[in-house]
Amino acid sequence: MSSKPIDWSQFWYPGRRQPFTADEMARAGADAPSRTQLALLLGNLLLLLAVGAQVAPSDQRLSAVAMILTLAALGAALGWWLWWRPWRQPLMLVQIGMGLVAGLAAAALSELVPNRESRMVLGMLLVGSAVALSLLLWFLVVWRAHQIEARLAEMAERAQAIEMARRLAAAQLEPHFLFNTLSSLQHWVDTRDERASPLLTALTGYLRATLPMFKQPTLPLADECLAVERYLQVMQARLGARLAWGLDIEPALRTLPLPSGALLTLVENAVQHGIEPSLRGGTLQVRARRRGALAEIEVVDDGAGLPAQPADGVGLTNVRQRLALLGGPGAALALEPRPEGGCIARLTLPAPNT
Repeated sequence: MSSKPIDWSQFWYPGRRQPFTADEMARAGADAPSRTQLALLLGNLLLLLAVGAQVAPSDQRLSAVAMILTLAALGAALGWWLWWRPWRQPLMLVQIGMGLVAGLAAAALSELVPNRESRMVLGMLLVGSAVALSLLLWFLVVWRAHQIEARLAEMAERAQAIEMARRLAAAQLEPHFLFNTLSSLQHWVDTRDERASPLLTALTGYLRATLPMFKQPTLPLADECLAVERYLQVMQARLGARLAWGLDIEPALRTLPLPSGALLTLVENAVQHGIEPSLRGGTLQVRARRRGALAEIEVVDDGAGLPAQPADGVGLTNVRQRLALLGGPGAALALEPRPEGGCIARLTLPAPNT
């Protein structure tokens, strides 16, 4: 049971207390009423017209229908205005205005309808229609405010999930190879190996390239590729001739946003599970191409290949989750074996508009 106290002000001043900001409306309230909602309103209007035509005296049926249609047109205009302002002050202004209009219309009936019985029936129809319309607008504003608040809450949860996934991905960049690289570097420094200086230079470049991944949920493909290049330079300094690599990126896709560290995770997996376990080493290629409305980014290696029963580790699971959060149903990650040996990891995302 909710522990929130009763908001007694809702009885005399209904609706959401604080207005939505322009940014909140743009993010969560930019949609127009749906066809279902419009059809529901039209059905209620037809029902009200049928009731009015039946209740009104025979000589005042046209007047009753005209009055209901006028109120309906006024309600539609006010409802459209409130749709984009679903909070207290606009709703209160509308309800006060409708009360004044209904009062003036009731006063006009005494001049326009001389028959007392007909005037009473039309007055009851007028008051009933005005009350029904006022309640309908109240429910519209309350429902619309709850809809926008729910969307904003969902967006906040989504942003929090993306941030948590980003931090987890950033934390996973280090353990994959940093300790081994530092161990190799320490050994080469101690033995005065000439490979120590190139490795230190490559490692410094890698750390500089990956620093933005700790701060941003997404990065352009070009920046991801820079981090991948630095990582492969480090690994080539360690593996030497056992590793060959190349990048082939379509220029139009260089601005494509990716979850930060996603491509690097796939490259790390290809080196760790494909190239390093192979005695002969192997070649790794990163390719990015547009395929119609989709962009395909492939990490291809000719190393040890997929295990008999492949299973996603923490890194790949994280990549899939962040793709789903950022790219929607059009984003996917697939792993498949190469007929010639090795593995293909394929990222599919909606391509940017050109």
